[in-house]
Amino acid sequence: PACDFARHTLQVSLAGTGVWISDGATNVMPVPPYRGEDLTAEQVEENRQVVHDALRLHYDHVRHSLTHAYYQGWDLHPAQLPTRYAAVYAFFLEGLDQAGERLANFVDSAAKATLVGEVFDDAATGQGLLNYFLRAINCGAITEEDATSRTGLTIDELHTRSFVRILEGRRSS
Repeated sequence: PACDFARHTLQVSLAGTGVWISDGATNVMPVPPYRGEDLTAEQVEENRQVVHDALRLHYDHVRHSLTHAYYQGWDLHPAQLPTRYAAVYAFFLEGLDQAGERLANFVDSAAKATLVGEVFDDAATGQGLLNYFLRAINCGAITEEDATSRTGLTIDELHTRSFVRILEGRRSS
């Protein structure tokens, strides 16, 4: 909790400056403690558990950072790449349907406040919702077609990368 508080304080103090923060790397490596061919069953199991625990920790660190809106450092071991991809993809895919419904409703109401479930959206939310989809596309979690089918936006609207431009375009047509 103290580290989260420090990172959140840093986020707030840097807001609007263009400076991005990232968390440090996960320094627990997914490396088995025992090597060789003549391992006991217990050593094989401990190797499996150590590697599994390290990969779970890395996944959890990446998800925690994404949930708190900052990037989780870099990978120190090649085996961490699959867990990073899994965490990033899961983060975007788990919220995709709700974010799509929220963005579609918000664009359709063209800057009026909207309510989906218990979540209230106003004009300040539009760019954040659009960014959610742009980042999901950028990391490969979804395609542009996935985004357009969930949001009602066109490919050209997505390419503007600007919620304000999307609304201006819709109002003028």
